[in-house]
Amino acid sequence: MLKMEQKTKNILYIIWKIFMMVLGTTILAFSTSIFMVPFGIITGGLAGIGILFEGLIAPDILIIILEWVIFFIGLILLGFKFSLTTLVATIIYGPIVSLFLRTGVAQYFCSILVGQEITLTNGVIENLSSLNVEIGIFVLCGIFSGLLTGLGCALTFVGGGSSGGLDIISFILNKFFGIKESTSILVMDAAVVASGLIISLVTKNNERVILGLIGIVSAVIASFVIDVVYNSNQGAVNADIISDKYEEIIEFSIKELDRSATIFNAKGAYTNEDKKVVRITFKKREYIKVKDAIAQIDPNAFVTFSKTNFVGGEGFSRMQKSSDNLIKTLQNSTKKDENEK
Repeated sequence: MLKMEQKTKNILYIIWKIFMMVLGTTILAFSTSIFMVPFGIITGGLAGIGILFEGLIAPDILIIILEWVIFFIGLILLGFKFSLTTLVATIIYGPIVSLFLRTGVAQYFCSILVGQEITLTNGVIENLSSLNVEIGIFVLCGIFSGLLTGLGCALTFVGGGSSGGLDIISFILNKFFGIKESTSILVMDAAVVASGLIISLVTKNNERVILGLIGIVSAVIASFVIDVVYNSNQGAVNADIISDKYEEIIEFSIKELDRSATIFNAKGAYTNEDKKVVRITFKKREYIKVKDAIAQIDPNAFVTFSKTNFVGGEGFSRMQKSSDNLIKTLQNSTKKDENEK
């Protein structure tokens, strides 16, 4: 009976995770297709790349193509298990963006925003400069784009998934060059936004320059929302568990958390009995799952949970010196080649 209840909880937990990933990806797609693509607001990511090349190919089509190309690169370099976390976003993000852009949903919302009937060409508002749209409308779109993008990404992360796209590239750079994911994402997004600004300045498109600056503000807002909704609940936790059923707890850690455990020998000061202490280190978002599992296995277990500032190693951040980065790696490689010559 207890095993059946635990199995039911696991199934419901998985369903909840998938729901959060789908919800987050849908919100992200809504933000992309209503506020970003039609108005040409570039905040980075695949959507930003799609907007940059909208004169050559429809943004939603380019997004879908790039998503799957990057997904298969990640599958090859990062493995099947990691790719599963990006599969939901890869499957539904692009099609939902297309759905909003090509069924009149985006056109309907954009018409309400600008206060007049508009036409979308390749998902972008046709002759935007001739509509005399007030700058406040662009600012409003940028703010809501940042809010919804940040919320969508955060919910996807809460579900244990990833928004895919450039996120995968950042994980590849972290794995092979030790570059922090946050750093590489920032650089790639900045490169996309900067490209949009440069093109606007070269073509002397003042409106696009303003939209580019609004895109920067939108990206900052998105980053703030992600930090509030997701990162505030992140981090690692150590659980020290004293229980006669320590073997079952270890089995749970290995099978359900996909993490090993450490066993300590201890002696009770009051009872003078030998005890086993199991230490499990896991991510903060798994706290409820671990606490409930321990309560299910042994309600009489003595448990202490403590937060940690950093965990490096298998399943967590890669251990590296602060000075290690891609530039240094390339410099060392260049010196090695010169010495060989």
